[in-house]
Amino acid sequence: MKGKKTQKQRVLVAEKKYEDRLSLCSLVSSLNCQVTPTSSSLDLIREVALGEVALVLLDVDLTFSDKENTLQEIRKAAPMLPVIMMSSVITPILARRLTDRGAQGFLLKPVQRNHLAMILFQYLPG
Repeated sequence: MKGKKTQKQRVLVAEKKYEDRLSLCSLVSSLNCQVTPTSSSLDLIREVALGEVALVLLDVDLTFSDKENTLQEIRKAAPMLPVIMMSSVITPILARRLTDRGAQGFLLKPVQRNHLAMILFQYLPG
């Protein structure tokens, strides 16, 4: 009997810097996930609204008109979708404000493979 082929979980990577986006996409792919890169809040919200997204990695410094509004838009489109914020500096005040807006977790940049793996293991099924 042939084994059932499992579909890879789709992770959206929203990062403004091309080099960082490329590096992060490579890390996500190496952890057996399908990855979709974006550097635009409009593209991010559109992809979330289309569905079939398992998790969002969102750069805090991404050039959005309002970072917190982006989280609210994600919550409207997909209330249960895990959103993990990424930043080189995460203060308790920033963490609290973003958590209040709908972020589930945080990754310190530059993102380390083992930290990303723990986040993916925690939030993705199977």
